[in-house]
Amino acid sequence: MRQNLLALAVFASMLPIGAAQGQPLVQSQEGIALENQILQLQSQVQQLQSGGGGNGGSALGGNSAPPPPPASGGAAPGGGIVATLLNQVNDLQTQVQQLSGRVDTLQNQVDTQHAATEKEIGDLKFQMTNGATPGATPGATPGAPAPQTSAPPATPAPAVSGSPETMLHDGLAAYARHDYAAAETAAKAILSTAKGSPQAYRAQYLLGQSLSAEGKPQAAAIAYDSAYNLNRTGSWAPQSLYGLASSLADIKQDQAACDTLSSLNSQFPAPPAGMKSKIDALSHRAHCS
Repeated sequence: MRQNLLALAVFASMLPIGAAQGQPLVQSQEGIALENQILQLQSQVQQLQSGGGGNGGSALGGNSAPPPPPASGGAAPGGGIVATLLNQVNDLQTQVQQLSGRVDTLQNQVDTQHAATEKEIGDLKFQMTNGATPGATPGATPGAPAPQTSAPPATPAPAVSGSPETMLHDGLAAYARHDYAAAETAAKAILSTAKGSPQAYRAQYLLGQSLSAEGKPQAAAIAYDSAYNLNRTGSWAPQSLYGLASSLADIKQDQAACDTLSSLNSQFPAPPAGMKSKIDALSHRAHCS
């Protein structure tokens, strides 16, 4: 637009002096009309030059004055419609950049929380493998080996056979009648013999449920974490995260439990029916802020 105005100014300066003084260039009707247009153009160019010509508006539409500035005061005094639109575009671009920054910040928070939880789960697995007890024990020396206790000999688990569908059916039936040991055995049988089957995902969650019901929160936490990692968007992912958080709270790993609940709320803002009250109660139990 500014280039056009400069071109008009140059064109006007090249006109004959007689035209600028109002003397007709030709005596025909077409010539008089052309002369009038040239005079109007000269007048508009002079107005633009005297006013600075930099308001971004167009004065070629006639003799009407430029539109007044909007009530919001967003445009400079005397600014045109183009300048106002440019300001609006700049404002929208700023808002988009701010929203993008917020999304990136939230994603980084979720990734950080998940990484912290994964590290704590890894530490828990290492402690269980090496016979250590997760969490600080009153009066215990940090870094000292856990006291060895004599455990009763393990009772061989009953053999489980059949297809993955049959074993899962039997395991779920055992869990429903509170035979958690049988449910655990069925789940482990599926995971050891048919880990690639569609039933393995449900069996992994059943293993976490059974271990939790048996009072084995450390093993349950690992089982729930494995169930979640098998399918982080699956039908049992919210329940797996909740089970993981509950098991961590049971072994006094409150911070890890709160981080897991934060991931649960971020990834599944609308959890399955009946879980919201449980999540709130667990958050209170783990002293989450």
